[in-house]
Amino acid sequence: MFKSPLFRRVGIYLVLSTAAVTVVNQLEIEQQSAYQIYIPMFIGIYVISRWLDSRFSEASQQEQANATATHDKNSPSTTDRGFGQ
Repeated sequence: MFKSPLFRRVGIYLVLSTAAVTVVNQLEIEQQSAYQIYIPMFIGIYVISRWLDSRFSEASQQEQANATATHDKNSPSTTDRGFGQ
């Protein structure tokens, strides 16, 4: 998805937090008691965003490993070139 882990983490956090704030604003709660919802919500968003980031990181590492393995299979070895035979 993203090459840089920093941009990936920030993007995930921005999407989740924007969606959550939008939902909370639709609830029309009083501003005096908003902190009771926002603090646990942002802690939960942080935990979920780190979990999602680890999933995306694992997937990109597997793709890189598969690409390296495919590249190694397609590249000729020294014995295929005819040298030393």
